Amino acid sequence: MTSSELSEIFGEAGSVADVEIVYDRATGRSRGFGFVKMGSVDEAKEAIRLFDGSQIGGRTVRVNFPEVPRGGEREVMGPRIQRGYKGFLDSPYKIYAGNLSWGVTSLSLRDAFASQPGLLSAKVIYERDTGRSRGFGFISFESAETLEAALYAMNGAELDGRTLRLNKATDRASRTPSPETERSTEDSLESSELLSSITA
Repeated sequence: MTSSELSEIFGEAGSVADVEIVYDRATGRSRGFGFVKMGSVDEAKEAIRLFDGSQIGGRTVRVNFPEVPRGGEREVMGPRIQRGYKGFLDSPYKIYAGNLSWGVTSLSLRDAFASQPGLLSAKVIYERDTGRSRGFGFISFESAETLEAALYAMNGAELDGRTLRLNKATDRASRTPSPETERSTEDSLESSELLSSITA
């Protein structure tokens, strides 16, 4: 699979700004993953909808926002995360969201609360060493009133097959993780870049 071929395929979802397939420096062979930058966030979401889990070239392709790199992706994604990290828009009015499935990302957590008035931001917390979700996150709001409304509306709702357990966040619980932890997470709320990996 070449960059031009991948660009042509992803062009079905919209405009493709850039494609990069990652190669092994020693052998020159593809490492089985790459990056596709779409023209907009909506086009990136459409690409995920169209191609995640699909068959390309006889192999199953996984397509997602490059949130937390693992394995070979971590080496390549480190600099990208530091460049692309948007940060969490903090507020005194935060909800602690527990019982999150491992597949919930900052983006999908924010999307789950998108209909709630006064929503500012959302983030999922990850383990520093493994990059795995710790199963909880935070959602910030503009005011105490909008926080209370979201808490009432969303507590007990289902997200990715699990029931949300929501509470008002305490100052200690919502304290921003260390810089190292922040650098190991990707808050892709405004990113149009996708991580595409191919599995056998």
